[in-house]
Amino acid sequence: MNKTAHFSYGKTPDGKVFRVPVTRDMLTGLINPKEKKSFFDLLTLGTMAVEISLLFLLPRSVSQILFIFIFFFWRLAYNAGLGYLLKFQSDKRGLVKLAKKHEIFDKEARPELYRWLNTQLSMKMGDDYDFASAPVEYNTWLLYRQLVDLILMNDFTSYICLVLAWFTLSPQSSFFMADVLRWCGGLFLILFNIWVKLDAQRVVKDFAWYWGDFFFLIEQSLTFDGVFEMAPHPMYSVGYIGYYGLSLMSASYVVLFCSIAAHALQFVFLVYVETPHIDKTYNPPTPPKRNSILATPAKSDMDASSINSALDQNATKDFYTSYFRRDLIVFKNFDLCRSTDLASAALMIYSFITPLIIGGKTGVVFSVVQAVFWRLFHSYGLGALLRAQSERKWFTRHFVKWGGGADQAFQNWKSIYNLSLSMTYITFFVACWEMYSLPTNWTYGTTLLRHTLGLGFIFLHIWTSVSIYEVLGDYGWFYGDFFLDDQPGRLLYTGIYRYLNNPEKIVGHAAFWGMTIIASSWTIYGLALFSQISNFLFLQHVEAPHMRKLYGNQIRKEAGLTKTLKSAAIALPQAIPEKVQQEVTKLIRETSELQAAVNTTKNVERIIKELIEKVEKTAEETAGAVGEMMDAARPRLQEVLDETKTMLKASRSRLIHPLVANNIDTYDLSRYSITVPQLANGSLKLGQPIQIAWTAPENHSTRDWIGIYKITANKHRHITDVSSRGLWQWVSGEDDVGTTEGVLVFKGTQLPWQTGTYEFRLHHDGKHNVMARSAPFEIVAPPAPALHDKDAVQRALLRLIQNVLGNDSERIPVTPVDEYIGMGEIEAKRVAYTIKIMFGIEFAWEIILADKTVARLTKRLYHALDALAPFSSGSTEKPSSTTPKASSAPPPSMSPTCSPPMMTKVASEAL
Repeated sequence: MNKTAHFSYGKTPDGKVFRVPVTRDMLTGLINPKEKKSFFDLLTLGTMAVEISLLFLLPRSVSQILFIFIFFFWRLAYNAGLGYLLKFQSDKRGLVKLAKKHEIFDKEARPELYRWLNTQLSMKMGDDYDFASAPVEYNTWLLYRQLVDLILMNDFTSYICLVLAWFTLSPQSSFFMADVLRWCGGLFLILFNIWVKLDAQRVVKDFAWYWGDFFFLIEQSLTFDGVFEMAPHPMYSVGYIGYYGLSLMSASYVVLFCSIAAHALQFVFLVYVETPHIDKTYNPPTPPKRNSILATPAKSDMDASSINSALDQNATKDFYTSYFRRDLIVFKNFDLCRSTDLASAALMIYSFITPLIIGGKTGVVFSVVQAVFWRLFHSYGLGALLRAQSERKWFTRHFVKWGGGADQAFQNWKSIYNLSLSMTYITFFVACWEMYSLPTNWTYGTTLLRHTLGLGFIFLHIWTSVSIYEVLGDYGWFYGDFFLDDQPGRLLYTGIYRYLNNPEKIVGHAAFWGMTIIASSWTIYGLALFSQISNFLFLQHVEAPHMRKLYGNQIRKEAGLTKTLKSAAIALPQAIPEKVQQEVTKLIRETSELQAAVNTTKNVERIIKELIEKVEKTAEETAGAVGEMMDAARPRLQEVLDETKTMLKASRSRLIHPLVANNIDTYDLSRYSITVPQLANGSLKLGQPIQIAWTAPENHSTRDWIGIYKITANKHRHITDVSSRGLWQWVSGEDDVGTTEGVLVFKGTQLPWQTGTYEFRLHHDGKHNVMARSAPFEIVAPPAPALHDKDAVQRALLRLIQNVLGNDSERIPVTPVDEYIGMGEIEAKRVAYTIKIMFGIEFAWEIILADKTVARLTKRLYHALDALAPFSSGSTEKPSSTTPKASSAPPPSMSPTCSPPMMTKVASEAL
């Protein structure tokens, strides 16, 4: 923003640049009686007044239940209602299109509405705002702000009413200071919440506060300092910590659980609405670049010599040295057919069930002893091993001695480390289970609170671990820089490391404290403290020296959280108004007891400051971050939401009645048709692009659409009652009014990927009324080429990859050695499915992505065919290892994919 002119410029999606008027503070305009009130202000104040009146007029028992429903009504209006509108605007510019369609800002079309909106919106703006000249995007945003103010103010009011309805002043503990501490803690959290909101608003201004970038972009320089260095998305994470402060003060579990549910809904809003828009607007994906294996790109897939040379030098080497491995990370990627995984599982089960079988005090002692043993082994045993590896590569030397190398040492270390890490969790959990007894009365004392806090710590630990893994990857998670020399040249403080230098020191141990709180045993408390100290010593004396050796002065001294808290400690006292300071000083002087307390407080403050300095020297981080909990869970939560949407679409016929139109009689169905010209050549191959021709009368809707379905999927001929699952297209564009015929091509992800009998259906006006159906057609698997013709197999796989990627010239490989780029899980699964039905070989979809080229995939296919070939006598003569030539087909009694002579030939080629 231009600080001298105090205004900025905005840019609409169509490229129009305009001067952005300055907006006024909503809260001041709403509460200040001297400010003029618009209709929207009066509506907001009126609904707030009704809620407050209900709180005082209704009986307490009635208001308690009522305000639970009122609060969640406004909370859902915020997260679901505003979220839907913002998603609609982000994906389709829907709100602006609706404003244009209904001409609400058009003076000629709707003069009365125009004048009314002009009056209402101009009332809340300054002299630099002109309703008539402002772009429709800006006016739509201003109108949307009125709805936001209505919902957010009532969301806040209803929550306060909920707290007051459940508030209790009766003592909650026999300890005389417990209630005082509860109130002090609650007030601190509320004040901290207020500071977070104010500091966040200082950074993002009104534009981002009201999601302005969903409507237009602004030329405004934002420095994400302050609270944004303490936690990610602070308005949604630590910005809701005041909920828990009010829950503490109200001493109500109902308020606490309502707060947790509301906070969770806010994270869903963040993950499903705001984050996708931020990524799309400010972090667009970089176009992938294709790296060819060949030094000189092949002109066609017939350049056999260059392709085979590149294949021998690169694909075979990649197959053995860069083979896709699924390392076991705690329980992730567990494979029962892998020996290390099976041995780890057996040991884990043994350690879990043995104390339960023994039972009694002996079982308790056994569980604690094995927990201590695995903590000693993990922190001190493996710590000593890593320290020796760091100083003289002791572990690697052992494998070099027996003919191995660094890679072999690292692979074995990963198995040992993961087993040890898993056993520390399992044995600690078993010890807690042995000490735990199921409560008979959940409402007694702090029982329910203990379980709630314990589960919260466990989820915090899971989030921290996932966040750490997302930043470090397999290499950092398994301490790869202790074994391999290709560590990154410099440190990058991203993800959770932006806020904490070493989150493992405290936050990374949260699950152990969570289980300890739930178990409520002094023995477990001691075990958790021992584990925490051991982990701290491991990080301090093993990891830290190695990091200093590798990265030197690149290691920063202050994390974002520490820097923000220090800045806040300096700024907050200065922000207190002078009058308030004077009144507080006067009150303190009048009360001798308070004066003495202040003197004591000063001494305590000095001691605390000294303690903080010592802690900062020994442990760089002393506080946990709750802020990024949903950032780590974002990839998994988004996956769950996508799966839920797919499930609902698949079950639509059972959930809702299909959308149908009632004016079908006004259309001549005989003028609708769908034909598939390719059917003249017989059945269609799986993945083959399908071209269809359609006809319709002049008055057909521009929202007519065509979908492809299995012939047995729908129960009715004239109504489609199942979801298209994304396999559909509009027949024409919005501007193609009156078009009576056209051609569409279904390819890539728009095609079904299962063999069977299908049909196309033409639907009316975005509904499920069927106006025409194509003739049924068969989609069959592509024929498998003869395995002795390796070039034919490569060409078949190349065509398969090209079809899967929709024949997109930017993504498809042209020759077998070109990398296929932009392939995702769905496309890879389709390739694996087709290979299975063509060649009888089942690959995991991750393998398809890992190979990257058709040449490597072909090589892998032949290795798989060789490995799965039937056993034969050793007298079979090996053919020449030269380029394969055409040979006779295998006997009819022998499958072409498992012929022993063929497999022998493939093996010789691999050699």
